[in-house]
Amino acid sequence: MVLVALALVVFSVFGPAGDFVSFDHERPGQPPANWSVVAARPGAPARWEIRPDPSAPSRPTVLAQVGTTPGDTEPSLAIFNNSICRDGDLSVKFKIQDGPPGSRVAGLVWRYQDPGNYYLLRFSVDDGSIVLYRMLGGQLQVVGAAAGRHDLRAGQWYVAKVVYRGDRIRILFGNRLLFNAFDSAIGKPGKTGLRTRAATTVYFDDFRIDRKG
Repeated sequence: MVLVALALVVFSVFGPAGDFVSFDHERPGQPPANWSVVAARPGAPARWEIRPDPSAPSRPTVLAQVGTTPGDTEPSLAIFNNSICRDGDLSVKFKIQDGPPGSRVAGLVWRYQDPGNYYLLRFSVDDGSIVLYRMLGGQLQVVGAAAGRHDLRAGQWYVAKVVYRGDRIRILFGNRLLFNAFDSAIGKPGKTGLRTRAATTVYFDDFRIDRKG
């Protein structure tokens, strides 16, 4: 079993061409400004809102995807509308709070074009996997994955980071470089965001994107 360091690491490589969202100046119970909620299909349940959390890395509030329908494994996305880039450094802190077995996942999204085309880094509490996907033409395809099973736990805060330049993608978790991957399927600039499943409750904090091109 691969043990992942639990300490939260603050990355210091973000420059002036970046956006940082702590979610601490938003109204609880409402979705945050400058974000769009995207359901996997029209009419599918998706509920993102600001919630208080005394355990948050930056208190008092976080962005939460609130489980709506038990057993619904459809994806649910929150897309940040203020930043579009081809290359960037992207990070977020997350806590997978609750959800039915098999759906307890959280992820980072970049080069988002539409609900059927983007990159996704996904973390799963259920099987301990950390996997890089491309969503291309509505089909989820594996690009790369961290070796072994990781000690991911519900109710624990983690920090993840993606560094992407052209066809090269670097995946970091905590203070560790997990793996490198190469993929050129989605080369256009796009938005960034977050992803989970509709039945799962996940908390996100300190979302950050540093645009590099």
